[in-house]
Order: sequence, then structure tokens, then C-alpha cells
Amino acid sequence: MSNHAVQSSCSVCVVIPMYNAANSIQKALESLSHQTRLPDNVIVVDDGSNDLGPQIVKDYAAPFPLTLLQQANEGPASARNKGLLHAEETFVAFLDADDQWHPQKLQKQLALYEELTRKGHRVGLIDSYQLSEFSDGKRQLEVRRKCGRHFTNFIHENVINGTSGVLVIREVIVALGGFNQALHFSEDRFLWTRIAEHWEIHTVPQVLVKRSVNSENMTAQPQKYYPHKVKFIELYLARYGAMLTKQQRIHFVLANHAEFLNAFSRRGEHKHVVTVFRRMLEYSWQALIFFKGKPTLRYLYARVKTLCGAA
Repeated sequence: MSNHAVQSSCSVCVVIPMYNAANSIQKALESLSHQTRLPDNVIVVDDGSNDLGPQIVKDYAAPFPLTLLQQANEGPASARNKGLLHAEETFVAFLDADDQWHPQKLQKQLALYEELTRKGHRVGLIDSYQLSEFSDGKRQLEVRRKCGRHFTNFIHENVINGTSGVLVIREVIVALGGFNQALHFSEDRFLWTRIAEHWEIHTVPQVLVKRSVNSENMTAQPQKYYPHKVKFIELYLARYGAMLTKQQRIHFVLANHAEFLNAFSRRGEHKHVVTVFRRMLEYSWQALIFFKGKPTLRYLYARVKTLCGAA
């Protein structure tokens, strides 16, 4: 199908944060070039790379306007915000430099948006299903489907399947100030929650994104990211704590800590398991029965291992 045949009246800018992605950025750009509905603009924000990634972007023969912006290394939230400030299109879509889109990704999302708005829905964000491929060969489908108001869902988890699948109205995200650059973990969940306060979120129920997960992710380095998760909990409660019931606050805090307790446990980092569980217990006695007592069992096992190690 030609690009002209599926062209939407709404314009789309794709923002790509890039850091040392020389091995993947060309494939990411190619996945945009193969879209049945080409983007109207693509902005790659180089976040202080020291490899050949920026040169690959400069040399790429794109069938769309392609801009390379560069900055010192400040993290993906800062890079995405820089791209947002330079975008002028109706929609902004995000694509990480090591991810790829299905050829019909934009076409299907724009079609869903237009269908929903004709029916009177106030849509702020549309995502899709996602296939995550890990460096160890494991594959995982992200298939959380949204179809309306989902603010309360974010109390329990980030229900967006992946940032590389997000298509959002630019005015909405700019009005909210973009990604919180004080956060270096879960900054996306914080922003999606803010959008979900006032806007509907919907999903194209098809796998339209392939995500590559390398050794730098949270599962591989929980000690690096846990302090950032603690800060996220604090900022989230500062903004939304008064809107939540006591039980919702307890669930939110315990679930976010438990995410890292599990990661530490899988890696055999028993001292960190003990530390996280004690923090959970300080917040609420319900830590003892949370998730059917699984964090408690992991804690008890970690205590035994640490005591044996000290003996």
C-alpha cells in the first residue's frame, strides 16, 4: 500500500533518544522507512554518545525529514524532552534506538485514533502490543490492552506496554512538562499516569513493536536502579497520595518495592532482599501477606543465607 493511500490529516514526529547505539540505530531508522504511513518528521537526540551512532544518523538516506540533535549525557528523559521541544507535529511517537516498529504501526494507531475521536472519545495516548527480546534469548509478549480511563491501573503497575509503542498528542505531553528529568527510572510511568488523569488511553491489540532488552536493564542491575525507584515512589505519593485510599497507597508502595526485592532475590543478592523487605515492613505490616506472602518467603530465605554467610 502506498504512503499516500494511508496518509492521515494529522502529522507525526518520531523522537528517538540515542546513546551508544551504533549497532542498532540504522535498523531502528529502517523500521521507520518501511512504515506504510511514513512519519512527517524524525528527530534523533544523541545523548552524549562516544561511538559512531551520530555519524550513522547523518549518513542515513531517509524518506522523511531527519534531524540529529546532540547534548551531553543526561539520560533518556532529557533526550526525549529535547526532541519534544523541537517537534511541531500533532502527534509525537517515541522509538528507542535499539527497538523496531512493525511496518503498519503508525497507520494502525492513527486509524484507531480517528475512529475513536469520531465516536466522541477524548484520547490522549495510544500504544500497541510489544514483543520483548532479551539478550539471553528469552522472549516476552507485553499485551496489556487499554480502552478508556485507566488512571487507577497505574497504581498497581505501568500498564503501557512499552515507550517505543506510544503515540501521544504533542499538546498534551507538552502541557504536562514532558518527562520528569529528576527521575532516572519510571519517569515514563509517571508521565503516563498524568496523562491518564484526564485523558483516555487505548491500545491497538497487535504486536507492532519489537523491543531489545540488553544487560543494562533493571533486572540485570537492580542495585543501580533501586534508589531511583525509591525516589519515584516519593514523587508519586507527593502528587497522588491524597487522591488514593489508604489501601491503594499501601499497595502502591509495597508493589514497587517488591519489584526490586524479587530482582535482588533472583540474583542471589540476599542482603539487599533483607533491606528492601524491612523497608516494606516499616511502611505496612501488610508486607507480611503481600502477594500471598511471597516477599516474606524470599526475605526468610535471604535471612537464612545471610546468617549462614556470617557464621
